[in-house]
Amino acid sequence: MFKFSCRWIATASVLCILGCAHQVTPPVPAQPILPVPENTPIALDINVFSSYLSEQGMAACQTDLPQSYQCKNDGIPAGDFLNALSSLALFENLSPSVSRHDYELLIGNQLTQPEESSNAHSPRKSVTEFSVEWRGVSIDTFSVEYWHQNQGAISPSDVSQVILTWWKHVENAKVFSTPYLYAAMGASDYNAQLHLPETLDAFSLSQRYLYPDPFRGVIARYTHPEFEEAILDIAVYPMLSALTQPSDVSVKAELKKAVDTANEVAKTRAMAVTMQQLFTPVESAFLPNAGVMAEMFAESETGESLFASIYVFQIEDKFVKFSTTFPARISDPLVQAAFPQLQVPPESALMKEIRRALK
Repeated sequence: MFKFSCRWIATASVLCILGCAHQVTPPVPAQPILPVPENTPIALDINVFSSYLSEQGMAACQTDLPQSYQCKNDGIPAGDFLNALSSLALFENLSPSVSRHDYELLIGNQLTQPEESSNAHSPRKSVTEFSVEWRGVSIDTFSVEYWHQNQGAISPSDVSQVILTWWKHVENAKVFSTPYLYAAMGASDYNAQLHLPETLDAFSLSQRYLYPDPFRGVIARYTHPEFEEAILDIAVYPMLSALTQPSDVSVKAELKKAVDTANEVAKTRAMAVTMQQLFTPVESAFLPNAGVMAEMFAESETGESLFASIYVFQIEDKFVKFSTTFPARISDPLVQAAFPQLQVPPESALMKEIRRALK
């Protein structure tokens, strides 16, 4: 680290004044060499942008520098970071300076720049901030301070080491994991606060999937031990609206969206759809409001046939949607059996903030 000071040294017989004309550069600690991680690329597409350092980052760059040194924005060119990211292959796809994906990586950098009269071959310090955003909302920021000792030059390996230092933080904090995203956004904690039945008659809970999108929530799949095509899914996700609309209006609108999607799927498979029930009320003693359901039958010219029963309910500020691949006469008792054991998370901080903005 650079040190620069004026010292007054007094003894009983001699008073010496050491001027500030001489600058002392103590040895800089060697930087650790980090290996390229093995479990990459991660299954993630990301936008990459050049940015500016925060005030804290700029202050960190100026700390302990000789007066002849200054911190220069983009001292390491943005293209060098992009080339290093590409060569390290940390992500499946990089989109430089284009907003195509939910995740964005903003990289701000400053590098110490000596004056022309100074020793240009002294070690130089860079401060790089990596800010991860999801749909424009910052979810993580990490700063890397790095000393470049290759006679003042910035090598590609230096840039890679800066990125790998940040990546070590990413791996330790699990920045790109779905639970981290939900926590950073203030979304509901479905892992801890969503309670679902383990079994529904002969059906067993086989898996729960947390969507990498807090607005889509979670889906749980139940399977039958004898019939592979018999599937029951329970999806739980927040209502993306203010809670002022009557529940029956909300669930009907959500059911219509699900039915329209099912119709589109049938259309792509050249299947004719027969709507056997639509907007049929479904009540339960465990729910304050009735839900609605739809029953569909689809058949192709080749004789392929499919059943679909869809139920939508409002519980707290969440939609709870049941989807089955069999007729309602089988689905109805299974749906009713789920409610005594079903508990959804309360309204999240994220949705409270969004709904305040919608008022």
